[in-house]
Amino acid sequence: MVLASGSPGAVMSPAVWERGALGIVYYNAARGVDHPDQVAWIHLSSQAPKGKQNTFAFSISYRAGMELKRRLASGPGGGAIPGMFAAGLRSGEKIVLRATVSAEFEENPMQWMVEGWIKGSKIHDQALVLTAHIQEEQFSANDDNSGCANLLEIGRALMKLIREGTLARPARDLRFWWANEISGEYAYFAAHPEERAKVLANVNQDMVGARQSLASRIQHITRTPDSRPSYLNDVVESIATLAARGNSAYLSAGQAGSRTPYSKPILSHFGTRERYGVEIVPFFTNTDHMVFNDGIIGVPGVTLTNWPDPYIHSSDDDLWQVDPTQLQRNAFVVAATAYYLAALEPAGLPVLATQVHTGVGRSLSNALARATEMLALAPPSMRPATFHDGLNLINQATRRAAATLDSLGAFQPEPRVQAQLAEWKKAVAAAGEARQKALGDHYRLLTGQAELPPQQLSDIEKRMAGKVPEVAAGVADYIEKRFTLRGGALHGVMAYELANFVDGKRTCLDVYRALRAEAQAVGEWYYGTVTAQQVEDTLERAVKAGLLRLKR
Repeated sequence: MVLASGSPGAVMSPAVWERGALGIVYYNAARGVDHPDQVAWIHLSSQAPKGKQNTFAFSISYRAGMELKRRLASGPGGGAIPGMFAAGLRSGEKIVLRATVSAEFEENPMQWMVEGWIKGSKIHDQALVLTAHIQEEQFSANDDNSGCANLLEIGRALMKLIREGTLARPARDLRFWWANEISGEYAYFAAHPEERAKVLANVNQDMVGARQSLASRIQHITRTPDSRPSYLNDVVESIATLAARGNSAYLSAGQAGSRTPYSKPILSHFGTRERYGVEIVPFFTNTDHMVFNDGIIGVPGVTLTNWPDPYIHSSDDDLWQVDPTQLQRNAFVVAATAYYLAALEPAGLPVLATQVHTGVGRSLSNALARATEMLALAPPSMRPATFHDGLNLINQATRRAAATLDSLGAFQPEPRVQAQLAEWKKAVAAAGEARQKALGDHYRLLTGQAELPPQQLSDIEKRMAGKVPEVAAGVADYIEKRFTLRGGALHGVMAYELANFVDGKRTCLDVYRALRAEAQAVGEWYYGTVTAQQVEDTLERAVKAGLLRLKR
């Protein structure tokens, strides 16, 4: 046996396949200092390399691991593999470990999903789909039994209010999906690709019960990715901001006579009285909403996911660290978002349209601010290239702003609203040009140069400009091959977005510029650095796998 603090998968090759260990005893050193008695949830791959035999592993607490480590002396070859200790013994000691392992894998495994409906009154091809994942078992109070429980409670509460007549039955269907995380929704759309056109938007709940004072957790709510501009961001952000401000204490609000400590309290009788800490963050993957935003599916989706969470996937993910108050607040945000969109009809669209319009105005101003910040921080030698990065950032923001206004077309706007949206799109184009000019003024001010630097394409950029990629696979085949995008130097979210920007019209250079702007808009610390070489390598890998093909 081998005692290991590193990942069992990483230890498997040197310990088992090269040195002949029978199995692995694992403890989580990363969380050990703060959570010494936590037993982490881990897994081993079901697939071993050709000619190799899989083995088994035990997961124990850090405290137990340290005790075993103290009792084990370095045997022959011990310490040669970082994080691994061979079972050499002190004189007179004898440690006997017995293991009985019973495991099986289905030859043809199948997905399963539970679905509930609230039928709309008249529109049945624009459903609001609410999701939570259900596959995790014993230790999963927050991840994701909290989302599953909230999903059920939202459905129960809405049905009660509709039956009582407090709420009108919404125009659109509400669908509730309890599914295996990510893989369940992908399997559904692979089997029923026609369902993609029947979904308006998705709101996912993954870890929505966290008591926030434990480990300083925050309820993160994503925006949709840059490849999926949508009105959904403005709706969710408006409702979440209302809940956050109404459940946080402010000195001046109390002096103005507002109810204290919270002006619009959402509190569970058995929950805490802690504030509601919420942050709207740029897109991330790793949970169910990513399926809907995937280019092959094409549905805007967001998720509510608390982070950081040192209790996830461990024996500590139990009811003691779940807060009914936070559950209730998150249920409110999700239910209000879903019901508002499900009930929205053309007559009510002007209110949403004005909110979306002001939101795209802010996004353009934010793009200029970020481009100027990049320019001011760049070394003098890098300012010409950074200036063109800033122009690209503004160009991409202008494109997204227009596409966000276009997304309102899903609600069949009346002629006067259509006319106003068309005028706003013209204004967006003019605003983008004005911000490009402003960036030019900033460049001249910072450098003292009268002329703006010309843009010069590198050899790789010239090569990319002559190629147009398109999706080569059908829905089921695409879903099976999408993992070929992973594994390179490109950040995982950017690799995911790469395929989403491929539409058969954009060149490889266009895709690169869209990705570079998405990463630079928030900063290297979030998405890393996007280079032309990374994008070209990823595109080539996707073409080789049959996920994409080049038109020219």
